[in-house]
Amino acid sequence: MQAASGNLGWLVVEKGVRLVFNVGVGFWVARYLGPAGYGELNFALAIVGIALLLAELGLDGVVRRELIRSPGEATRLLAAVWGLRLAGAGTAWALVSLGGRFSGESSLQVLLPVLALTLFQPVLWVNDLWFQARLQAKWSVFAQVAGLMVGAAVRVGLILQQAPLVAFAWAAVIEMVVVGLLLGWFARRDGLVLQLARFEPARARGLLREAWPLLLSGFAVVLYLRVDAVMLRLLQGEAAVGVYAAAVRFTEVWYFLPTALASSLLPSLLRARERDAAAYAERLQLSYDLNAGLAYAIALPLALLAPWVIGVAYGPDYAGAAPVLAVHIWSVVFVFLGVARGQFLVNEGHTQFYLAATGAGLLINVGLNWILIPRQGALGAALATVIAQAVAAWLSSFCFAPVRRSAWMQARALFIPFRWYRYVRSR
Repeated sequence: MQAASGNLGWLVVEKGVRLVFNVGVGFWVARYLGPAGYGELNFALAIVGIALLLAELGLDGVVRRELIRSPGEATRLLAAVWGLRLAGAGTAWALVSLGGRFSGESSLQVLLPVLALTLFQPVLWVNDLWFQARLQAKWSVFAQVAGLMVGAAVRVGLILQQAPLVAFAWAAVIEMVVVGLLLGWFARRDGLVLQLARFEPARARGLLREAWPLLLSGFAVVLYLRVDAVMLRLLQGEAAVGVYAAAVRFTEVWYFLPTALASSLLPSLLRARERDAAAYAERLQLSYDLNAGLAYAIALPLALLAPWVIGVAYGPDYAGAAPVLAVHIWSVVFVFLGVARGQFLVNEGHTQFYLAATGAGLLINVGLNWILIPRQGALGAALATVIAQAVAAWLSSFCFAPVRRSAWMQARALFIPFRWYRYVRSR
């Protein structure tokens, strides 16, 4: 547990530094580009974010588990992952670039092929999975903080030089490459040498067989996280996307926490599962409680302080983002619980249910967007996201008998604000 706490601490440090850079540079970029330019950049980011799943192939959870179970197979396992992701990233880049070429819009024809180069991030960052499995997040943190510093310096220079929009896409590519090179160096220094020639097709096929439901689930998750920006642009224009993206940045910056917590708690969950059912249930409830408690601690102050936060960060041009943030920030509660449940589903082999749940969330989000965006704009998109997240990450659990007990655990975690005193005393 001490190793898990230390690992989580390093990940929190990295995101804290990232938040500082977002405040210092990210908000400056948003002001420089204005709602329309910022909206165009974030629309392109949404397209690339959807395609990123084809590069990742849903392998993260499965690979982390296998690295914990069979550390001696790390070199062969990661070689298989690297080969699979290289093929996926190349395919995704080609699709996005072709989409930009045939979009009929000159800005996207230039912006998308450059920004799509970041689809090779899962290939360059494959060593990060090894550090996650070994609870050695500090090396990933060092690499990502260095990349953030380089990326921030480049963006500041671009603003001072009054650079065009596409230059900010190149800044994202430079940041990705810096982090990838550092991760490779740290891993090599720590004894991991990827032998890419040892790619094993049979192992790769085995990984894909287990990961394909997670890949499709990932598409559903990313679609209902990114489809808002796409539909806003189609129904309301670039400025609405800029306002929405400004608010969502304060929500998405926290999405790392449940993932970090899940990877840190995974070894203890697996050990408890091997001991007995009662210990496993206790660890699982603890995971849900921690996630819900963290989510409430983030959502409540940001919801109350949304007008002030948006005003300080972006200025009067983004005033419409305040009510959007006040609503959208509550999605973190269900995102956090959903990530914790996702770890349980992987452990128990219920990945196809995970696909069905996220698919339901996507359909609900798209349907509500069609209804709410024409009437309420970005605020309607935020409300649609919160409802869809609640269905996909929690309510859907009641529809599948093997997961129903987990659904009640999630419900118990949702009441953590009313249980906190008794909870702390019991610990």
